[in-house]
Amino acid sequence: MSNEFEADVIVVGAGNAAACAALSARENGASVIMLEAAPRDLRGGNSTFTGGMLRFAYEGPSDLKRLVPEMAEQDLSNIEFDTYTEGQFLDDMGRLTQYRCDPDLTEVMVKKSFETAHWMVSKGVRLELTLGSHAFKVGNKFKFWGGLPCQIWGGGPGLIEALHKRLEKEGIRVLYETPALELLHDDSGSRACAPGMKGTRSSCVPRPSF
Repeated sequence: MSNEFEADVIVVGAGNAAACAALSARENGASVIMLEAAPRDLRGGNSTFTGGMLRFAYEGPSDLKRLVPEMAEQDLSNIEFDTYTEGQFLDDMGRLTQYRCDPDLTEVMVKKSFETAHWMVSKGVRLELTLGSHAFKVGNKFKFWGGLPCQIWGGGPGLIEALHKRLEKEGIRVLYETPALELLHDDSGSRACAPGMKGTRSSCVPRPSF
């Protein structure tokens, strides 16, 4: 059996960021291989241990209904949704980082936040309202705290399970127990990635046409 694999894109890791990168590349027509150092039952890295909160800018309940379709069947009369605007998100990023966040990257993240959440839902990630964890009652209505009305169903484990189901559906191969050891390169730049597969050394080669 050959220890050389070829793909347009090689993704190192199998957590949330890695899975989203792989799915995005596949969506844009690339073939993808993922390298995960952990065995299958421990996949996902830090993403598995998160609580599943997802921060994004939104203008009101109509936006949230696009992410949580079940809201259409719920009695929402005792919930005050307010808004969490891009301006509020930017202000929070500045305040919490003491304005050390990169302004250009932060602007991209904030302005793409709702679009990204909607894209993740389209890939099978399920969201739910944070009524049991991030809402409190004021008078006769519940209000969400900290601009976080939604969380990922099942928390971190649910996120990883949903994304990997989509990876399988898209035919994206994940090589488990296969850490990336180094980038192989020549004078023109990086040419391949050298992973270690269960004690052996292999190579993953990006196709030059991509």
